[in-house]
Amino acid sequence: MSEVRQSEVRSRDGDRKGNLRIAHVIAEFSAKEAMGRTVAETVTRVPGEHHLVTTRAHDSADLFAGTHELGGAMATFPIGRTSALESTLDRIRPDVVHLHAGALGPLQAALTGLRRFHTMLTMYAWPTVPGPLAWRRAGWSQMRSSNVLQPRVLLTTVLPTSVAATALRRAGATTVLTPDPRVARRLTGRAGITVRRLASGAPSDERRAVYDPENPVVVFAGRAETVRGLDTLLAAWPEVRRHVPRATLRLLLIPRPELPDILRRAGGTEAIEVVTEPVPDLLAELANATVGTWPFKFDYTTSPPAMAVAEAMSVGLPVVATDVACVRAVLEPNVNGIAVPPAQPGALARGIVRLLTHEPTWRRYAEAGVESVRHRLGWDRAAEVTAEAYAGVSGRGAKER
Repeated sequence: MSEVRQSEVRSRDGDRKGNLRIAHVIAEFSAKEAMGRTVAETVTRVPGEHHLVTTRAHDSADLFAGTHELGGAMATFPIGRTSALESTLDRIRPDVVHLHAGALGPLQAALTGLRRFHTMLTMYAWPTVPGPLAWRRAGWSQMRSSNVLQPRVLLTTVLPTSVAATALRRAGATTVLTPDPRVARRLTGRAGITVRRLASGAPSDERRAVYDPENPVVVFAGRAETVRGLDTLLAAWPEVRRHVPRATLRLLLIPRPELPDILRRAGGTEAIEVVTEPVPDLLAELANATVGTWPFKFDYTTSPPAMAVAEAMSVGLPVVATDVACVRAVLEPNVNGIAVPPAQPGALARGIVRLLTHEPTWRRYAEAGVESVRHRLGWDRAAEVTAEAYAGVSGRGAKER
């Protein structure tokens, strides 16, 4: 039996209840994580009666008209909870079932009762196991503790695009939203499937970073994991300081098992501030910096999009990041940010120094980042695309139940 928590749900414009009833199906929900954040931002912006169906909701249950926790293992959800899922959806009677998943989402839709409903899929990523050259960027223990070697990554690596497309058609889930360019390339043009790029998601904020050549601050925000390029950044830092002696590096770290090793390495380097407590206002931290950097080592270090990169752009903070898939969903090289190769401290240092020492370049990327968020990456644009998809999916002929 699912646990249901009811709440009065209000949007910024008043009563959220509208003509559509949407059931969001996601393995595990937290509005603090990338996929959950996308769900939460959608719910606050798209009119309708929104329900959450998940193994467990860690927070923000009051966003939904109903929260249905089915329990079970997150890794096999929803296939492992098919009966409970079907009975829950029968009670909700949604106009649209919105499945939030990775590349295995098509199989999840085809192998469960979702095919009985008007279903659409947001496929956040199609990750693959790093190739032989990429393995040199991090040790086995570093990779194993991150997302890049999870069992589901191996499964998606060997999943043929034709199988995914067939599963989508069989499930009737032929509308796919994705922030991941790789997903769009693989599924676009497949017969009967409509693919739309989902905006990467960034807030609107009036605060702005300021170019400060006297006391420049370089900031990184994210998990304390070597696969996120923290070792590359620390190796690059002495070179940055050689060119910009007054620069400070500020690391806003979410504790992970590698944190003690990272702290030891950072402790032997000058002008580094490390914060391991949650910051109350990340956008304020970003707006108070001069340059943001995210030197991830692998394509899917995090699920696309790399939201911290988009958030930096939203406050006009120029960004130097690596040219990997999760960043590429946000950053266009030489358009709204500087892209460098992974695991190359010299290239990273040169990109950071360029922004710290050349104000016209700094201003160009600061302005371009804000424009990207305003016209392409913002949550409001993501909500528009999603609302259009809901209207299209729910407007199809009624399915028998």
